[in-house]
Amino acid sequence: MSFKVFIYYCALCGGWAALAAWAVAFIAGFTRDEVSTYASTTLIAGMLGLLLAAIIGLLDALLNSVGSERILRMLVALVVGLVGGLLGGVTGELLHQEAHAPRFFGWMLVGLAIGASIGVYDLFRALASGQAARQATRKVINGIIGGVLGGLVGGVLFEWLVGALDLPRSSLAIGLVVVGLCIGFLIGLAQVILKEAWLRVESGFRPGRELIVSKAETTIGRSETCDVGLFGDPSIEKVHARVVLQGNGYLLADSGGQGGTYLNDQRIARPAALRSGDRIRIGNSVLRFGERQKRK
Repeated sequence: MSFKVFIYYCALCGGWAALAAWAVAFIAGFTRDEVSTYASTTLIAGMLGLLLAAIIGLLDALLNSVGSERILRMLVALVVGLVGGLLGGVTGELLHQEAHAPRFFGWMLVGLAIGASIGVYDLFRALASGQAARQATRKVINGIIGGVLGGLVGGVLFEWLVGALDLPRSSLAIGLVVVGLCIGFLIGLAQVILKEAWLRVESGFRPGRELIVSKAETTIGRSETCDVGLFGDPSIEKVHARVVLQGNGYLLADSGGQGGTYLNDQRIARPAALRSGDRIRIGNSVLRFGERQKRK
């Protein structure tokens, strides 16, 4: 999946997730007049947090992981999104009722939880394995930035739509879809724009794929457990090479296979420093390494 497609699907799925949250709330009777505003807002926000975090977590998993890890990522994001959505909904409504704060503060809190949810799994994994947590922390922060901005923009538009449209149920549905779309879009955009390092498959298995380097060690090879899978090429080892974070830079390390790993057409015998734009050749596949800032 390319980064542009990832952003597009984050926005699209965000809108659909919000519509599904409204449908569930409507069927369950959360939108009825006899239901208190606190309960209605909290439950709708919780449902939105659950569905939107789950779908964006799945998209992130498809972009950045393989195998059963994708399910774990989605489940962690789902739980964080649900809890954060409930807390954001009740806190936002409390601020609105007691302190007369605009309702978009609540949506900003919901967006914060959804944005953070896609990096929580990476952070837990890094801490549990004793690896550097810098990239995982950056991923959480980037998600929070996108989620808060999405909640702000979507919340402002939501308030305008709810006030401008005559049909309460329709305006609520449309407003929620706008909130979901904005949160999804800006989370995806923030992850891509603020990324630190990435890999792009230029030729070989599924060219055009892009992967954010969000781990201390990113594996490349023919195994289904590799972060960058290059299947169907017998000259590639199951785990052929690694991109390793070391200090403030990244190294390319060969795993010792017969085919070797080439950096800018030079075979490497020991870990070599990577710079933005470097070309990595493994078997019949070519990858391009990118970095947001060049290391000095």
